[in-house]
Amino acid sequence: MAIRTLFASLSFSASVDQQTGSMSVFDVVDELRVPQLPIHLQSFVISLILEKTSSSEKSGKLFIHLLTPDGKQATVGSGEMQFPAEQRKLKAIFRFGGFPINQFGDHRFVVSWLDKAGVKQGEAILDFSVVQATQVAQGAPQSSGKPEFPN
Repeated sequence: MAIRTLFASLSFSASVDQQTGSMSVFDVVDELRVPQLPIHLQSFVISLILEKTSSSEKSGKLFIHLLTPDGKQATVGSGEMQFPAEQRKLKAIFRFGGFPINQFGDHRFVVSWLDKAGVKQGEAILDFSVVQATQVAQGAPQSSGKPEFPN
């Protein structure tokens, strides 16, 4: 298909300006620190910039898979992909609302694209970790270990 990945990110938010074509990515995710699981992320976004290396029209299918720490794989998205002959770059944002995270450990999104014949033509890999973090009680004073005196 002659399409390569120029940019791929996992974040909490992203947008493409319709007038300038500029992509903005906010709050990039490489690690999530949470006190307990399961959680549902209100917004989880995959952003891609793909470049076509030939001048012909390309079309096919795109798939998004999630690989979890227990070795399981699930398809979390799929759809048709059209790349007109006159277009060199494609900017895409895939939004997931209420995305569930059920395990601590290393996770991987794999975004892959196939030609019309179903032959894989490329992929983007996005890794992130989910780490257990201690929860600090809200409103509890933070002690520095040194005595504190009122003014």
